[in-house]
Amino acid sequence: MVRFKVIKGSHLLLAIAVLLLAAVLAFILIQELSTDRSVSADAGLAGATSAIVTETEEAKVLQTFASAASGGLTIEVIADTPEPVASLDARTILIYHTHTHEAYAQDPADPYEAVEAWRTADEQHSVVRVGQALAEALTELGYCVTHDVTDNERDDLSSSYVRALELLKSYDEEFDLVIDLHRDAYSEGLPIGIEAPDGTSCAQLMLLVGRGDNYPEDQRADYAANLAFAQRITGEINAAFPGLCRNVNVKRGRHNQHIGGHAMLVEVGHNQNTLAQALNSVPYLARAIDAVLNSLA
Repeated sequence: MVRFKVIKGSHLLLAIAVLLLAAVLAFILIQELSTDRSVSADAGLAGATSAIVTETEEAKVLQTFASAASGGLTIEVIADTPEPVASLDARTILIYHTHTHEAYAQDPADPYEAVEAWRTADEQHSVVRVGQALAEALTELGYCVTHDVTDNERDDLSSSYVRALELLKSYDEEFDLVIDLHRDAYSEGLPIGIEAPDGTSCAQLMLLVGRGDNYPEDQRADYAANLAFAQRITGEINAAFPGLCRNVNVKRGRHNQHIGGHAMLVEVGHNQNTLAQALNSVPYLARAIDAVLNSLA
């Protein structure tokens, strides 16, 4: 099948013109192939081999033209605007994990090896797996996503934010959105799972924004901008799935949100949720991020 993309115009005249063009090209190619075959035939055995090849090529040309003439030619009409080049124009997103080993409740059907309670170095069962799912969902929505799985936690949880900051500084580019993806800890009153409209059980989400109270003013994050952004994400999530996202949690620390651009810390579920519940919440988060970023264009 031959496929063309054309700018919207007179479709009938365009179809006739394309068919005529295909006929002319087919005629020229057949003449050239026939000439090559005649020359090759005088060269003995090598020429015979060449003749077989060109006969096959000629058949392909004829088959293509016949397909076009019989309706196999597909003309795809697009809008009167240039086609976007997603690979060049896509917004960039960085996903990383300060607390890389955070994990969920053990699932007897899919257990993991714990380094301590609710923590594992197994990336397929930790919060890193949730980051991978979010990266895939955002990529499908057209974003250029970097998912950094560097182990910022290692064996010293207390200094993980220091290592995470060094990681962020190692990037030369400035991202449109930076996401530090975590798993929360269970506290009294939190649901273990929330039933989605499609019947699946999801882990509750929450966004955290730091004020940076203990830092000089010129070393703090843009708290107001980050808060407004997090509130919009929260609103988008709850508009699609009421109650899925808790209110934005404001903390005194800066949580490396001073790095530049839009920066947010996302808690996907808590340690009493299963990994499956956390993964079920990811599409709602991705669509909300997409909606808010598009509104800023």
